[in-house]
Amino acid sequence: MSIATLDALLAGMRPPEFFSKVVTPTLVAGRPQSLWYLAGVPGPGAAAANTAGGVALSSTSALVAGQIRHVDGGGSAVSYLARFVGGATIAGQLLLCDRLMQVCGDSGGTALSVTSTSAQTVNSGTLPSRDIAGSANGDGVLWALEIAATMGSGAGNAPTISYTDQGGTSGNAAALIDPYAASSALGVFYRFGLAAGDTGAKSVQTFTNSATMTTGTISLVAYRVLASLEFGAAQTPNALDALTGCLPKLQNGVVPFLVFIPSTTTATAVTGQYVESQG
Repeated sequence: MSIATLDALLAGMRPPEFFSKVVTPTLVAGRPQSLWYLAGVPGPGAAAANTAGGVALSSTSALVAGQIRHVDGGGSAVSYLARFVGGATIAGQLLLCDRLMQVCGDSGGTALSVTSTSAQTVNSGTLPSRDIAGSANGDGVLWALEIAATMGSGAGNAPTISYTDQGGTSGNAAALIDPYAASSALGVFYRFGLAAGDTGAKSVQTFTNSATMTTGTISLVAYRVLASLEFGAAQTPNALDALTGCLPKLQNGVVPFLVFIPSTTTATAVTGQYVESQG
């Protein structure tokens, strides 16, 4: 089934889920900050174990710690994002994302090294079937370098990945969109770009540092952006509904989480509401 009318949209509305996070790490204007590890509502998530190939995430059997609540629709019901509203005490941009996979270890199950400058074999496993088409091909799936424990003073680093794109072509190279900085705080979310012509990344084969990060813990996170809110000024909330947000489909097992891109360095609180409709 699918929702094709406003009456069906209203009939399928689920109870709202509220979120509230105080963003305590030191912020940098324009640098994305994952709210995954922060206390609040929902409670904090955790970095995955150093599992070879990474850990695929799904809410179908049980909620994943750190995610905004989602329960799959029964039978043939399809879930949609019906409303997303949020605000912050500073201007910025709030991304609602689906967290598909997190990789803290290499292909042997050893923690990704933050000091090595050699290519580290990752060979991430099969993604959950939650790309744009509801498949595991990775269309619309992006990757980020997420800080899971505060980094050391190593600077001048330009991490890269080698990945397989949504069409199955391997060996594509991607660099960070957001410049890496020394002493990055917990939750900093450095986004990787894509090679020309690609629309997503199915898997990551290798990860390479150009310089040592000295100390700390990192994860590679596969994610897909579901919606985005712009806060033009402090204390100025914004919202998307079924029309302005284009009613994005939420694949079964979706793991919604938040990434905030601040406009200033001021600590902030991010609050809002997430509403699904199923039908």
